[in-house]
Amino acid sequence: MMRLIFILLFTGAFVQAQTLIEDSEISENSEEFVRVAISYELDHPTEYYRLKCSSPVYARFTGGESAFKQNISKQMKGFLDTGLYTVNGTFELILFIGKNGSLQRFQLKPEVTNGHLLERDVELALRNMNPSWTPATCNGIPVDSRIRQKINFRTDSFDL
Repeated sequence: MMRLIFILLFTGAFVQAQTLIEDSEISENSEEFVRVAISYELDHPTEYYRLKCSSPVYARFTGGESAFKQNISKQMKGFLDTGLYTVNGTFELILFIGKNGSLQRFQLKPEVTNGHLLERDVELALRNMNPSWTPATCNGIPVDSRIRQKINFRTDSFDL
């Protein structure tokens, strides 16, 4: 009789240990590590909107076009947030330069879904850049002007 009780207790312990698990109850404890990088190209020349006068002189960045591109590239590396958005394609950055040579405002075209985050980061980069421009003149009188720079963005993601 003692053997029968011992065998029943021994087999009863294993019956509880074996349960059926559904596939939906299994969760993996793995995390995906992905690194996102936003790269951009400023290979397009800076374009100036035509001034309607007999002797126009267009606005110039202190140090020239190459200094402008180096400066904005350096600032954008620090301010573009790779965790909030992905951006692909060619965008136009239109800068509005005032009569005193200061950056008045900018536009980023085309407008995209959740583009306000990208615009915010570009605005921070431009503010931190503290651009100094020689204002455009028409017949020797300073005037407001616009400058367009095309930027080709590409978002790449890498598995770690």
